[in-house]
Order: sequence, then structure tokens, then C-alpha cells
Amino acid sequence: MTTGQEPGREPGAGWRAAVATAAGAVAVLTVAGGVTVWRWSQDEPVAGFLWGVCAVAALAALAAGVVVGLGDAEGELAGSGVRVAGFLLLALGAVFLSAQVAETVRARLHEPRSVPATVTRCRVTGQEPVEGGGLGAKTYACTFRWTVDGRESSVERPEGPYPEGKETRVWLEDDGRVSTGRPSLVGIPLFGVPALFCLLGARFLGSWLLTDTGQALRR
Repeated sequence: MTTGQEPGREPGAGWRAAVATAAGAVAVLTVAGGVTVWRWSQDEPVAGFLWGVCAVAALAALAAGVVVGLGDAEGELAGSGVRVAGFLLLALGAVFLSAQVAETVRARLHEPRSVPATVTRCRVTGQEPVEGGGLGAKTYACTFRWTVDGRESSVERPEGPYPEGKETRVWLEDDGRVSTGRPSLVGIPLFGVPALFCLLGARFLGSWLLTDTGQALRR
């Protein structure tokens, strides 16, 4: 059985199978990778099988892509690998940016309980590294104290410096986490506009790849 394409000859069934395998693996990688990126960006646990699916799909796409490239004697699919990489990068980037928009909207619509708090004990925790070596601005951590139902609580956060005894607020999330700030609505257009451009770019490259795949399978 012919697995490649030689000059003047039609491609074999094995080569077409490699094209279909590569296309299917990229599709699976896009879906599984999108779910993984979304859950990771939302601080949700990512099931181990998702990482496994992504790894298997990536290896299958790479292996099938090598076979396709070796059998493409006329070079009609030249550049498809670059288009696949660009498609995946844009698609997963769109998922990540969309997740940031969703998180901002969710946090703003679901305002958790907030209580007044007092900032104390701001301390230096280190210094930020600067390009070319050396150290730059100092980093701080401050203790936030508040009282709920007569019970005092506190948490140290990497923020500051603040003057001793500064009055502020903390937000008590349903899952027990504490937040000392709310996401700004500016984040919606800040992440939403690039997400739209990534989505449009992924759609363009995806259509191009579908055309390449269809033409290859019809040879």
C-alpha cells in the first residue's frame, strides 16, 4: 500500500488516513486544551485525564503531520504546520482571555459578603528583580484583621505598604477565600477586545486548515 505521494502518482490511502488523523487530533487537542485552559484560568482543578488527552492528541497530530509532510511531494500543504500552531495559539488564547472576562463579570454580579478590616504590620518581604541583574522596588505583605459575629480573623496578603491602622474592607468568598479587592470593570474590554481578535484569527486559520484538509482528502 502506498503511504505517500510520489511525483506523478496519486496519494495512497495511508497518506489520506494520516491527513484525517492529523485533522482529528488537532480538533481533539483544541477542545481538550480549551477545557484545560478554562478550568486552570478559573482556579478550578484540572482532571488528570485532560492532561493525558492533550498529550496523546499532540503526539498523534505531530506523528501524523510528519507522515503527511513526507508524502506531500508537490508541496501543496507547505505551511500547514505553521497554520496549525497559529490556530492553536489563537484558539487557546481566546479561551484564556474569555475566561478572564467571565471571571470579572461573575465577580461583579455576585458580590460576596464584605466586612470592614484594619491593616496592620506591613513588612518588607523582598525586592523585585530587575532586568540585567540586581534588585528593584521592595515588596510588602500586610496583615488584614476583621471581626465577624464577635470572632476576630486575620490574613496576610502580598500588598502594601499601608499606614498602620488603615481602614479598608475585605470580601469573604463562599469557598472560604479572602479577597482584599474586587476586579475592575475595565478588565472586560481589556480582555474582551483581544479575545475577539484571537477568535477571529482562529476562525480564519481554522477555515484555511479545513480547506487544506478537504483538498488533501479529495486527491
